[in-house]
Amino acid sequence: MGLFIAFEVIGIIGMVQGFGSALVTQVWGGNWALMRWALEWQPVAGIAVGVLGLLIASIGWSGQKRIKSSRR
Repeated sequence: MGLFIAFEVIGIIGMVQGFGSALVTQVWGGNWALMRWALEWQPVAGIAVGVLGLLIASIGWSGQKRIKSSRR
């Protein structure tokens, strides 16, 4: 179960970083420190990182559901 929680946390961090950087660079014209490497490719890079984070988090969520349902 710990592995699925790690997937969930890493995925949520990826979603925040990706979608947050796309939002900050497009709406406010700012500079997201951890996504500075992708400034030339925004908002596509931010959306891609956010979707990847969503996929990783969904693996964690589905794994936790599967473990909880098998315990019943």
